[in-house]
Amino acid sequence: MAVNDSVIVDNTTNTIKTTNTVAKGRVNRWSAWLDMSQSISGVILALFLWTHLVLVSSILLGGDAMTWVAGLMELNFLSADGHGYPWVVSLVAIGIGALVFIHVLVALQKLPLSIKQQSALRKQMSTIKHGDTQQWVWQAVTGVIIFVLLPVHLWLIGSAPETIGPSGSASRIWNDGAWLLYLPLLLSVELHAAIGVYRVAIKWGAARDLNTRARMKKIKVIISVVFVLIGVASLLAFLPYA
Repeated sequence: MAVNDSVIVDNTTNTIKTTNTVAKGRVNRWSAWLDMSQSISGVILALFLWTHLVLVSSILLGGDAMTWVAGLMELNFLSADGHGYPWVVSLVAIGIGALVFIHVLVALQKLPLSIKQQSALRKQMSTIKHGDTQQWVWQAVTGVIIFVLLPVHLWLIGSAPETIGPSGSASRIWNDGAWLLYLPLLLSVELHAAIGVYRVAIKWGAARDLNTRARMKKIKVIISVVFVLIGVASLLAFLPYA
């Protein structure tokens, strides 16, 4: 036992612990809690993203289909006049923004924020070519892009939820130039989400051998390509309504 360690007696187990041991245990539990929080919030956000893209892609079936989906999101089936409650969309935007903020705060603990850490990371990547490490770097880069662009998107939607629909969305995307925001955001969130879900699956034991990991990488790429194509096709489908 170190000389400068004080002693704590655990009466429940009749064991003796040093304060250093207790402190390390608390740090480990806190780190585990943060790790779990990041994984859970990331998976929830990824599932919401893919659901959101599927709903928006209703424009591919025509304006009437998207109008029906927009009304469903505004809970028009619960209102007497059938117009729904657009503020529900605003609440969802606020909730997603809050969850993203929490996810970012937790993720910051793992980012190389100091020059020394960034230098060590570059040195490691130059000497060890590890695919998962490179994907983590891409996830960090896209995370920064999302952190800058997503609040603008949430504000555009949350501040004017009544404009969601074929004409309103088309006007925002093409007449107001929001496609300049949506296109890089689409590419960033898809790459970030796919890598994130893959890393969560690896971290919590969904892949226990390289063969499974290789298959999961292929699935990750397929998911990214499919949803990017859906997103781009949806943006183009708004053109006739602009």
